[in-house]
Amino acid sequence: MVFQAIDGVLDILVNEPDATQAFEQILAHGREQLKSTIWDKYTQMNLNRDLQSATHWFQAEIAKHPTATGIYFGLDTLNMNDGHGRNVELGFSSDCHPEKLEDEWSYRCDQFGSPHLILGLSEVSYTFENEDTWSYKERAFAEYFFFLGYSGIVLREAMKAADFGQDFLAMWGFHDGDMFYLARRNQGEWQTVANLQPSRS
Repeated sequence: MVFQAIDGVLDILVNEPDATQAFEQILAHGREQLKSTIWDKYTQMNLNRDLQSATHWFQAEIAKHPTATGIYFGLDTLNMNDGHGRNVELGFSSDCHPEKLEDEWSYRCDQFGSPHLILGLSEVSYTFENEDTWSYKERAFAEYFFFLGYSGIVLREAMKAADFGQDFLAMWGFHDGDMFYLARRNQGEWQTVANLQPSRS
């Protein structure tokens, strides 16, 4: 069920350019896939704050890596430390060719940036752990589905807003699990490519 649900998230990221609308559509899609009160806890996310924070962070980091053509965002659900840790690792590669949808470069990044905390995900992380309120199925599904979808919106918008000139291909996902294409600039043209995936394309 989870991969069928994730396909819907990837399609939303591609087809809905407005961040707020994409967020609402992802929540609605989650409710369709899994009936649970857990989704109610995500309705008050401070999306604008998280977008601004991520854009500032990414702009500063990409400026330090002007030759990078591959951008790797590794999601980390275990080191948020009550809002004082991180949940996104950042890697860069100069061996990526954005015109090609290939992922080999993401396994051997040659440069790394400072990690980032998407604060909104830290603020709702208790929902992934509260065994008294939600079942394992609810918690595990929401953690994978919502963490991926929300971070995808935030990171997509951060890249779109940042001022950097080089073509690139960006991937994001769980650093110890599934990775997905997110976006690229190819010959100066921006594309969200989340629905074109390395293992299932």
